[in-house]
Amino acid sequence: MKNVVFILLLSLSMSAKAQQNLVPNPSFEDYNFCPTSSNQVYALHNWINCGISPDYFNACATFGLNVPNSNYGYQYAHSGAGMIGLVTYIRPNACSNCREFVGVELSSPLQIGTKYFMSFFVNYSHASPYTAVASNNIGLKFSTNSFDEFNPPPLNNFAHLNCDSIIQDSINWTFISGSLIADSAYQFLTLGNFFVDSLTSTVTLGVLPYAAYYYLDDICVSTDSILNNTWTGLNNNFFSEESIEPFKLLKSGAVLQIKCRINSDLSIFNLYGQKVFEMNGNNFNINLSDWYSGIYIITVFQENRRFSRKLYLSNN
Repeated sequence: MKNVVFILLLSLSMSAKAQQNLVPNPSFEDYNFCPTSSNQVYALHNWINCGISPDYFNACATFGLNVPNSNYGYQYAHSGAGMIGLVTYIRPNACSNCREFVGVELSSPLQIGTKYFMSFFVNYSHASPYTAVASNNIGLKFSTNSFDEFNPPPLNNFAHLNCDSIIQDSINWTFISGSLIADSAYQFLTLGNFFVDSLTSTVTLGVLPYAAYYYLDDICVSTDSILNNTWTGLNNNFFSEESIEPFKLLKSGAVLQIKCRINSDLSIFNLYGQKVFEMNGNNFNINLSDWYSGIYIITVFQENRRFSRKLYLSNN
């Protein structure tokens, strides 16, 4: 029997190359605690609730907030173990111009006159009959001031990056990208629908249409167009270029080796959110010969920060 596995070399290097994405925690992997109920964006590092009750999902969570088994639809994160979910539209007769938003402070302000490239991935959730609406206008907006759940962003019918199309794909992730030349020293970024109901187009896809709900993952803002168009998440902000690239290893002993720069708490979860392995140390050799084929989430906790990667395991 031979096992094909990924060997992951985990590092906390903060090299200049690793800082090209100005969005901290861009894949929603770095968290304070595993989500236990809806409206727990505050479980994340860096990100905040900027309107109503957006949700945080992670493979470490129990059913309901679990990735991929959530109450809002079976869906893997675009990368890693975490993703965000938010409402982009509610029927006006139920709640006029109601939106959910999430926001983050950039690692450094945009420089006036500099061209920036921005992108994110979005997936439509259509599991509940109440989310049987799809909408357009999901987008990204910069600002010089921050917002929060008590001070949401205004619906002024403008976003620096906006999707005019109605996204209905609930299987594949849709890539949204664009660019701008900064006209202000923007320090903050907010995600959501910034257009009023009358300027938001929708499609009804079920018998009880109430709201449009979308998953978001892997946000990128960079001066590097190549990075923006090819970046796939997986905490590139926190890993050096030399250490993040996973590689396959064909090994009869079926041993997964994980090396960390410092002493760390390691946990491995299956995609049902069940912890299948945990240990403390900085050099791990794990025999996977009795493990089932599939996808696992490796989480490393060190220096009060969490980092996650996917492990693809095939026993054949």
